[in-house]
Amino acid sequence: MTSLKKNIVIVACMLAASMAAYAQGTLAGKWHGTDNNLPTIDLTIEENAGQASGNAVFYMIKHNLGDSGAHVDGQADGPMENLNYAPEKLTFDMHRLDGSVVSFRVELTDADHARWFRLPARPGQAMSGRFQGPSHS
Repeated sequence: MTSLKKNIVIVACMLAASMAAYAQGTLAGKWHGTDNNLPTIDLTIEENAGQASGNAVFYMIKHNLGDSGAHVDGQADGPMENLNYAPEKLTFDMHRLDGSVVSFRVELTDADHARWFRLPARPGQAMSGRFQGPSHS
């Protein structure tokens, strides 16, 4: 094999490894959070040239007194605002119906899992969860 062919093979392998690492190190895609087999949150995150946009859906889980089964009783969705995006970390705000703003942070834990947190973290009011995903589209 000529030196040129060897160099092309090496560059192709490096490019393929780089692309695989990128695909496993980004929050871009569709993420689905669950708790006890019920949906809790869905995120769709798009990244283009370092700029991110996205949408979030939060599911309202209702627990009836005396009933052991919880169920989804509604959902709230909207665009993510004030996104601060890095491939493995994201912070964003969302407006509630009353006009108040809620902030969140999402952190990639491995290629298929992430954690989300409500900000600022308040003692006794832990609001966080895990995601399964992503499905890249």
